Amino acid sequence: MTEHFDAVVVGSGFGGAVMSYRLAEAGLRVCLLERGKAYPPNSFARAPYQMRNNFWDPSSGLYGMFNVWSFKGSGALVSSGLGGGSLIYANILIRKDEKWFVDRKPGDRCYEEWPVTRAELEEHYCRVERMMNAQKYPLGHDPYKTTEKTRAMQEAARKLNPEGKPGLEWLPLNLAVSFRTKHVAHPDADDPANPPLVGAALEEPFPNYHTVKAGRLMQRSTCRLCGECDIGCNFGSKNTLDYTYISAAIHQRPHPAEVRALCEVKRIAP
Repeated sequence: MTEHFDAVVVGSGFGGAVMSYRLAEAGLRVCLLERGKAYPPNSFARAPYQMRNNFWDPSSGLYGMFNVWSFKGSGALVSSGLGGGSLIYANILIRKDEKWFVDRKPGDRCYEEWPVTRAELEEHYCRVERMMNAQKYPLGHDPYKTTEKTRAMQEAARKLNPEGKPGLEWLPLNLAVSFRTKHVAHPDADDPANPPLVGAALEEPFPNYHTVKAGRLMQRSTCRLCGECDIGCNFGSKNTLDYTYISAAIHQRPHPAEVRALCEVKRIAP
């Protein structure tokens, strides 16, 4: 073994991807290892015959995206692929509510002191939202304003809270999805020069990982409202970690992070 890195990061989900970027940004030689495959645009399974093999079970020769964990009384579906859970989560970026940051009270074993305050996290929330190009669903524009699912959620909220009590109202959330062709400065931004467009070519701040690896443009587009977010966005509209933190990590200087997919870590030893 003649290779040397300052840091080897195991797993390319939210923890590993962010850590790889920050370490490379600090000038370290970083190697990011991911057991699953890389998924460039148009590579996610859609047909039933493709989906039947889209599971992670190396003992059966399967190296797909979905890893099913079964427990007594519960189960979990986790992702195996470059970008980890960001490939299959629902794109939602929520800031922790202030009320969760509580101090331990005498005789109360339910709470413990947090090592950080909500105020200390504010700048980090902002940095993540900028990197993930967070945007709110553009309800004020066509065709988004007629989305049946959104209208149903609004109607349900009105019925549950007919008096309009604060704290119980329906609110749009920050989504790691590109509805606009250019990067936005703030999730609430509504720039007439950068309107939401369906299926328009995205302008990226730097060539994404898949473009660099393929040596040719892997074009992404804005959201097409297909509703296939949780089985992998084939249009690159979802701002997953392979397009954001991992792509940023491989452009760092003087030492671009090295990314290796299909590399499962079995053991760590001195």
